[in-house]
Amino acid sequence: MNNQALVRARCILRANKLVHRPKEPATAGVQNLMSSRVASSSFQHHRFAFSSVAQQEQSSTDRRPSALEQANLDVITPGHSIFVLQKYAADGLALIRQSDFIKLCESARPGKMKDAKAIATALKEFRRNNRFVLQKAGARAAVEGMIRSSIPNYKELYGKPRLHAAVFVADQIIDEKTALYFAIETELVDQVLGEIQQALTEMEERGMQVKIEIKEKASGDEDDDEKLLFKTLRVTEGLVKVLVNRSVRPEFNMKKRAARNYLKRLQTVAGPELSTLKLATDIALSIGGAAVTQKDIVGSYAAAWWTKDVVDESILKAIAGAESREEEAARAAAAEEEAANTEDDSEAEEAGEGDEDAKDEKE
Repeated sequence: MNNQALVRARCILRANKLVHRPKEPATAGVQNLMSSRVASSSFQHHRFAFSSVAQQEQSSTDRRPSALEQANLDVITPGHSIFVLQKYAADGLALIRQSDFIKLCESARPGKMKDAKAIATALKEFRRNNRFVLQKAGARAAVEGMIRSSIPNYKELYGKPRLHAAVFVADQIIDEKTALYFAIETELVDQVLGEIQQALTEMEERGMQVKIEIKEKASGDEDDDEKLLFKTLRVTEGLVKVLVNRSVRPEFNMKKRAARNYLKRLQTVAGPELSTLKLATDIALSIGGAAVTQKDIVGSYAAAWWTKDVVDESILKAIAGAESREEEAARAAAAEEEAANTEDDSEAEEAGEGDEDAKDEKE
C-alpha cells in the first residue's frame, strides 16, 4: 500500500507540474522560424550574388579578344579593318562580331569615298561568307559612316556632289546583297531622302534644271546630269518600296524554310512614316512631275493593305497643285508655239506677195 501511495503521489506531482508550467507565446516559435528562414535566404542571396559577380568577372577575363582587338592596329580605317576581318574569317568557321563591324564603320573618314565603298563591300562580304546577321546598331553605323565618307568635305559644298553621295547610299539600302533591308530604321531612310532633297534645292539655287522628261526607254543621248536625276528618281521610288514591302509582312506568303531564313535576319518591320512619304513626294515632284509621283510613290504606298487607301491630305494637295501648274505651263507653251507658227505663216505670206509684186514690175 505504501508503494502504491508513493507512485500515485508522484503521478499527481508530475501532472501538476505539466499543468502549471509557463507556456511560451505561440508567435515566438513562428518568429524564430521566420527569422531562421530570412537568415538562410539572405545568406543564399548573398552567396548567389557573389557567385554571379564572380562568373561575370571570370567571363569578362576569359572572353576571347575579337579580331580587331587581336590585330591591335595602329591606324584603324575601313580598308585596314576589312582586310583583318576577311583574313580572320577566311576559313568560314569564325564569325564576325557585331562590335568589330561597328568599329569598322565608325572609322570611316569624312570625305573619303573609298571608305564608303569599303563599308558597302563589308556588308556584302560578311553576309555571304560568314553568316553575318546585321543588327540595328550595325545598320545605323553603316549608313552614317557611308554618308560621312561619301559627301565631299569641300569648303563650299553644292548640290551635285551631295546628290552623288546620297544616291550611292540609297543604292546600298535597296541592294538585297547588303542586308540593310532587314535592319535599317525609317529614321535613317528619312535622313538619306533629306540629303537628296537638300541637294536638289542647292542645284535649283545654282540655276540648274532638275525636272526631266520621263521616257519609257533611255535613248542613250542623255547627258550626265539627266542620267543622275533619273537615277535619283529610281532610288527614291526604291526606298519607299523597300519600307512598304517590309511592312506588309511578306513572310506570310513564303514557304516555311524561306520564311525561317527571312525571319532569322529580320530585325525590324518599320514601314514608311508620313515624313518619308512627304520627302519622297517632294523629290519626285521636283524631278518627274505629278503623274510620276502619283504612280510610283503614292500609288505603291496606297496599295499596301495596312494603309487602307488613306494618304495624307497635304500630299494629295501638293500633287494636285503640281498637276495644275504643269497643265498651265503646257497650255502656255502650246499658245507660244501657236503664236510662233502664226507669225511664221504671216511672214511667209508677206514674202510671197513681195515676190509677186516684183514679177509684175518686171513684166
